[in-house]
Formats: sequence, structure tokens, C-alpha cells
Amino acid sequence: MRPADLRKSGKMWGSEPFLTPHCPEYPAKLKNLNVPPSRLFYKGLPPSTLPNLGVAVVGSRKASSYGRSFAHRLGSALAAKGACVISGLALGIDGAAHRGVLQEIRRNPQAAPPIAVLGHGWGTIYPSQHDVLFQQVAEHGTVFTEYEPGAPATRWTFPARNRIIAALCDHLVVVEAGPRSGTLHTARFAQDLERTLWVVPNSPGRPNSKGVLKLWKGGAELITDLDEFVETVAPSRVSSEAMSNSRPHCLEDPLNRELFHLLCREEGVVDKICHDSRWSPTMLAYRLTELEIGGLTKRMIDGTWEIRRWDLASDLGEQVPDH
Repeated sequence: MRPADLRKSGKMWGSEPFLTPHCPEYPAKLKNLNVPPSRLFYKGLPPSTLPNLGVAVVGSRKASSYGRSFAHRLGSALAAKGACVISGLALGIDGAAHRGVLQEIRRNPQAAPPIAVLGHGWGTIYPSQHDVLFQQVAEHGTVFTEYEPGAPATRWTFPARNRIIAALCDHLVVVEAGPRSGTLHTARFAQDLERTLWVVPNSPGRPNSKGVLKLWKGGAELITDLDEFVETVAPSRVSSEAMSNSRPHCLEDPLNRELFHLLCREEGVVDKICHDSRWSPTMLAYRLTELEIGGLTKRMIDGTWEIRRWDLASDLGEQVPDH
């Protein structure tokens, strides 16, 4: 929307567009809040052009490899089905979900756009590691904030942001959360607004499972199968994620299957695998590269390998002898 057009339906703060609850473009879902944002700034696509179905994907900033992988796949699958993925642009689960959406948009430009909500005004992005991600979401989707340009992030602005995330969505998914995670605030907002709350199970006893178990005991729905969940909340299209779940060609090699199974068991840490395996370092590096090219893993900056296809881990575990 051009600035001249925006003045007819919205307002301007300097050169920055914003909407008020009286503007036709203002998202109707936000009016369910007790205190809707009096000014809603945005970058990217005008709110009126966004698909109506929204699914928020939130969770721990200190997410596990499994959590990030699940959020990435979930973001991709939801976008393919026409659902806007909404998140807070935080580290961990939030960022992984939006990267999944952006990956799907690169494959399919008709995929639903991402929506991010900030806890500060335009200016320095928090966290700074997500400056590029912010630019990508603004290019392909929409970024919202209720704070005027230059307003800093504070301990109070993020809970306020979370109420907007909860209001914009129809379903809210918590992938991982600790016992005192800010994600639990978002979940409470969603329940108060009568949004459907979903949680992803994790290994009991891990710090990021305690918040999830608390929400489940409080009545949240449990996601036991990603594709089944996506089909439940967004059944309108055939998911390209479901089509991509076929086994990659590199797993036809039994040694590659064995290595992938070991990586899953060791959560991507190769030190023990190097010590115990019968492969030379050269052969191990070669096979790790094959798994990465096949989309099963990704090498991280700290030398570990992030698992990208946890959905294949249980099947392989039944076929590969455990050393």
C-alpha cells in the first residue's frame, strides 16, 4: 500500500504507517483483547492481504536440536497449507518456525506469509542475531509492533507483545518450554481468548519439557503426529511437507542409515561417534556430508550436527543394530 493510499485508511508516524482500532485495515482479532493496541505499526504486507488462518508457534529460546527441527518442519508445513505462522522473532523455536516458512516460500511462492510481532519499536532488532530474519519476514510477510519507532525492548514489553501473538492466532503451538518460560504467558493469553492450545511432547525430565507437561495437564491438546496436526488445523490444501517426507536417496546406503541413527541417539555430537565407530575420519566426513546434502542434518558453527529429519529416526532405529 502506498503512503497516499494509507492516509485514507490508516495514519502515519513520520514516514512509518500505523493503524488504530478505528481503521478498516486494523486486524479484527486484536479487538478481542481487553486493551487492543492503540497504534499498530507494521512493515511488509498490508494486514488486509494476509490469510485469515493463523497458527502461532512459540517456545524456548534455548531450544534443543529436536525442538528446532520440529518447529522448522511445522512452519514449512503450515505455510504450504495456507496458514500464516505467527511468532515473536525470538531465538530458538520462534526463529526456527519462521525459517521453515521462508524455506517453503522459496519452494512455493504461493505459500502463506509469516507474521512476526516485536516487543520494541523499529530500530535495533532484538535479538540482534535475527536482524536478517527480520528483513526476510518483512519482505515476504508482515512484522507488527505497538511501539513507536525507536522505543527500546524492556522486561515489560515482551509480555505485552505475547498478548498480540495470542490474539492474532486461531491455534497456538508450544514446542518446548521451561517451568518459568515466558511462553507460558503466551499460552495463558491464548486460553483466555479461547484459542486452541497445542503442545509438542518432549522427553520427561528435560528442563524444556516441564512447561509443556504443565500445559498438557491444564488441558492443552497433544500433537503426536505433525502431518495429522496440520491436516486438522488447515485441511484445505495438500501439504508439500507430507510429500517431502519420503526417505532421502542417501539412506539407501545402510552405513548412512547407521550413522544417521547414531547422530540422532547422540543428538548430533560426533565426538563419541568418532571414538566408537569403525570409520576413518575421512570416511566419516564424507558420510556426514552426504547426510547434509540429503537434508537430514546441518553442520552447526560449534561443530555439532543438527538433526533436520527426526521423523525418520524411530524407523531407522528399528533397522540399525544399536552398538
